[in-house]
Amino acid sequence: MNNSTECGKALTKLLKKLGTAQPPEDFVTDVPEAVLVQSYLLWDTTAEKARTGYDKLMSGVVDFNDLRVTLPHEMTDLLGVRYPNVEERTSRMRATLRDVFNREHGVNLKSLHEQGKRDVKKYIESLDGIPPYVAARLQLVAFGAHAIPVDEQLREALIDEGAADESAEIIDLSAWLTRQIKSADGESAHYALQQWVEKKAGRKRPGTTTTRKKTKTKTKTKTKTKRKTKSRATTR
Repeated sequence: MNNSTECGKALTKLLKKLGTAQPPEDFVTDVPEAVLVQSYLLWDTTAEKARTGYDKLMSGVVDFNDLRVTLPHEMTDLLGVRYPNVEERTSRMRATLRDVFNREHGVNLKSLHEQGKRDVKKYIESLDGIPPYVAARLQLVAFGAHAIPVDEQLREALIDEGAADESAEIIDLSAWLTRQIKSADGESAHYALQQWVEKKAGRKRPGTTTTRKKTKTKTKTKTKTKRKTKSRATTR
């Protein structure tokens, strides 16, 4: 990655400030199939949305196998059409679940516990439709492999912080973070970064109002100028 040294220093400073963190409340960490689905729901959104979405999704099906045969538009009905990027999310999730079923003759990933970390990585990353974020998070949380999940919201936040170069792609940034962060700290760093991104996004919202106010003020100024010009023309 470009500017690796400078970005590395900024990342170290950021992680030190964030400290350690725990999984979001009610998130599953010991059932791979649940981790897979929750990772899909957390991708480029918030833990709160993912938690609510998971409850809605699973309340409408019997089990993960039933979820596999649920059509994307039916998943959308359960999640709600306003769930972020819902069409791509549900289509990819169904494709991944179907691929797991075809390989394992069931929606069950327990066989991966018997494989080495490299084989687990190769298996997960080759699943149909799976985004890099979901693949990395599944490896990290469910199988203890060293991987740092990166989605677009984390990428943008790290660039804004100076802890990533703006030319870095998600896959490259994830690999770089995996090298920068110790394996023992990987899961805690993931949770800390997720929480940080959500807080950072929350602090940006008031800025939108300020921008609108400025725009409104400029509009008023232009209106006053037009009135003055018109008044002068009338006087003449």
